[in-house]
Amino acid sequence: MPQYSATAASITSFRVQKSPVICIRQRRLFHFNFAYRVTGIMLDLCSLAPSSHFRFGTPPPRTTLPAHPAPTAMASALLESYKQWADGMDVMLMDWVDPTLRYRLSPMQDYFLADFGTVFAFCVGYLTFVVVGTLVMKSGMPALNTAPLQFIYNPIQVVLCSYMTVETILQARRNDYSATPCNAFNHENPVMGNLMYIFYLSKVLDFCDTFFIVMGKKWKQLSVLHVYHHVTVFFCYWANFRTSYDGDLYMTIVLNGGVHAIMYMYYFVSSHTRQIWWKPYLTTVQMIQFLLMNAQGYLMVSRSCPGMPYKISVMYLIYVQSLFWLFMNFFIVNYCLSSRKPKAVEAEKKTL
Repeated sequence: MPQYSATAASITSFRVQKSPVICIRQRRLFHFNFAYRVTGIMLDLCSLAPSSHFRFGTPPPRTTLPAHPAPTAMASALLESYKQWADGMDVMLMDWVDPTLRYRLSPMQDYFLADFGTVFAFCVGYLTFVVVGTLVMKSGMPALNTAPLQFIYNPIQVVLCSYMTVETILQARRNDYSATPCNAFNHENPVMGNLMYIFYLSKVLDFCDTFFIVMGKKWKQLSVLHVYHHVTVFFCYWANFRTSYDGDLYMTIVLNGGVHAIMYMYYFVSSHTRQIWWKPYLTTVQMIQFLLMNAQGYLMVSRSCPGMPYKISVMYLIYVQSLFWLFMNFFIVNYCLSSRKPKAVEAEKKTL
């Protein structure tokens, strides 16, 4: 029994002494098994993925985030997309207006301000200036003294409009044009082409009228009629310049150019004196102009002149009629109704 107890004691002491070593060995075995399994998984991944990405000792490729484009690159991309859209709209509109495609024979297709993109940008910029400029000037900005600029601007307009009117009449007489449609239309060598282009560019100069009104805070002159007239006449004469640059539309240069010469002469004189006896007749002259243009448009539509695109004739007639009724309303409100109101007030005072 003592021998057994001694043996049991030795076994017990052996277990107590050897247990730390056994624990360390077990931990090492566990770590080795874990590392073996991880290595097996990595080898499986290497067999599935490209070898260049999972080579031992070779770091994986760095994933770089896409850099933000520079502002100039973004602007150029937007400009390019706008140009593509505008070129598509240009072809679509012109082909719709003139299905015969004879407008492409014009030698002025590549002139400055001949493309739709520039014209559309001008119209949007003009309307933006009217809205933003009005808000800014009404927010407390002092009115600018535009009299020195207008002192130069009005005589320039008088000379330019007079030149276009006289030169167009002379060209019409040299080429035996009549006052009624349908006159000869030369698509490749237009007689009135250069004059039509100058007349179209003069509508860009007319935008200065709105600049003087807004910056001078002359809000009574900034009417819907004023804005509608300036932006639509610019766009309409762009279409005329592209498709109807010769023939019958010479009459619009004569009538509109002559009326504008008188109008800017009035503006120049009114900057020196307030007593202008012929002021009411200015609107009357404009009404006569629109009546003559209505008659011309009706004849062009009814006769279907061969050189003139039919859709341009219809659009011309509708547009001139809209101007006629708008100016008629302006004339009635400012000269007929305004002259009756003081008389009615005086009559009421007499009855009292």
